[in-house]
Amino acid sequence: MTKEDWIWWQTFRDNLGHTISNDEYLKVSQLHAHYFDHKVNYPCKCSPKIIQSYIDDLNEFYIKNPTPKLR
Repeated sequence: MTKEDWIWWQTFRDNLGHTISNDEYLKVSQLHAHYFDHKVNYPCKCSPKIIQSYIDDLNEFYIKNPTPKLR
């Protein structure tokens, strides 16, 4: 992950509640597309299963990748 994405994801994880804002929804969709090499897809908000799977995938990616140098 880039330093900026890593910091954003760390903040997102630290503040995660039961809902996400529209900006967070957009960013999660964009990050997932970038790091999992697919076109950006904004899943229907009526069923949170897909966006939750994006979050789960990104969490796993975040955990498996080393912390970038934050200088």
